[in-house]
Amino acid sequence: MQRPMAVVTAATAAVVLLAGCGGKDDKSSTTPEGGGASTATTPSAPPVASFDPPKAFAAASAFGIPRTPNDNEYSLKAGMVGQTSLIAGKTGVTGRNIAAQGDPWTAQANPAATTKTLDLTAPMGVQLDGKDVVAMAYVQKDEGNGTQKAKGQVVFQWLDATDGKKVAEVTADLTPVLGPGQGGDDVVSQSYDAATGQIVVGVGADGQEAAKKGGEVFTVYADPKTKKSSVIPLVTPAGVLNGVVAGAKGKNQEGAADGTVVLADGATGKITKQVPTKQDYLNPTGSGSQRAYLSSNMYVGNDKYSSAIYSVDLATGAVVQTKWSLTTDRVNAKCWGDQAKAVVCTGGGNGGSEILGFDDTTGKKAWGYTDKSANRVVPTVTAAFHGIVYAQTEAQPVLMDAATGNDVPTTTPTPTTGATPTTGATPTEGATPTGTPSQGSDPGSANGSDMSLYDGKTQSPDAVTQYGGVYLQPAGGNSYDLQTILIALAPTA
Repeated sequence: MQRPMAVVTAATAAVVLLAGCGGKDDKSSTTPEGGGASTATTPSAPPVASFDPPKAFAAASAFGIPRTPNDNEYSLKAGMVGQTSLIAGKTGVTGRNIAAQGDPWTAQANPAATTKTLDLTAPMGVQLDGKDVVAMAYVQKDEGNGTQKAKGQVVFQWLDATDGKKVAEVTADLTPVLGPGQGGDDVVSQSYDAATGQIVVGVGADGQEAAKKGGEVFTVYADPKTKKSSVIPLVTPAGVLNGVVAGAKGKNQEGAADGTVVLADGATGKITKQVPTKQDYLNPTGSGSQRAYLSSNMYVGNDKYSSAIYSVDLATGAVVQTKWSLTTDRVNAKCWGDQAKAVVCTGGGNGGSEILGFDDTTGKKAWGYTDKSANRVVPTVTAAFHGIVYAQTEAQPVLMDAATGNDVPTTTPTPTTGATPTTGATPTEGATPTGTPSQGSDPGSANGSDMSLYDGKTQSPDAVTQYGGVYLQPAGGNSYDLQTILIALAPTA
């Protein structure tokens, strides 16, 4: 059966890998007893410049990520939570303050040397007790110890974005559902509730025996407050809100016509509602603040396909269907929520490409166009945040209004020295915060940053907060020892 399209070593090796991308200036590679994160200094420091949302960026730092046997260009994930830029891999995650305030930290993924991490989510930003928290999930295989049998598991971690200290951890044992020794091998989809910190992960079954019991893809849910988890067989998750999980169920085979939208209680794993779509293929594509989004495909004859987006109200289960204009091929789709009131989706196939904007309150289409438009191209969307869509064309990064789809012009502020940016303010380019930064140097050279690795061509960020953004730049000819380069962007407008 076809799966829906998404998006290790011992503990010592984990620290070497991720702390290694901090270079010789990384002084926080020691791990405190009983914790999985290295210590980080948080002295009094001036406010970090912020724009909500950012509409222009400048490259602030560049970190080379070494090649290792564990990770490759597909397993490494960039992220941004609060003021912290992040790089995550199979051995764990490393965080650095965007303004180089304090030392970097590293939190390990593996609880024991006998545990192997097979895949991971991208870093997710949630709020717990008023703090910015990094949420992560790792699909793992525990090889067993002593007389204990091997088992599959998903480890969820919630880490303080400032210092990497563990706020909560939940380990979901897959044995009760999949059987002894059975588990998953990859992350197919992921979603989170920013207000509660709850996470859902779609995990691909590792082998036929696991798939017989759990399905080709199954859902794993975890809650940082209750420390509880559940496994929901045969469901691929698309979103979660206040303990309610929305997802897709069906064979995902041509002619099956059994694609079904489902709602489930995350705490118990019980399905509470099912809405048949009668589509052959139904796959999660992303989520907004209130709704989950799924894309469907069905062959209707004469070399034509019917494809649609289903938005699902996570509070009521109400479903709204919006059809794609594309009909000459199956549409592969992905959606980005702006963490406010809008969602943007892009889809494409051999028949072309299309972009759709949705009002996340109603789930209805607000705007859209295809690549057949006389005067517009469909860009490659990379992120969305607070009313802005961040995207890339062949020529340059671009911004779009998430509510209308209109282009958003960017301006270059006039440099003014001596200005002091504050949270939510609009400081001018080149502004110099008052006070003494904890590192005594600018982000371009602190914590192992090497701006000579930056190729000078700023790309659209993969993750954004009001304090900046990040993306991964190919290592290119910089060094055969580097897998990729993490570029952190400071907001300038």
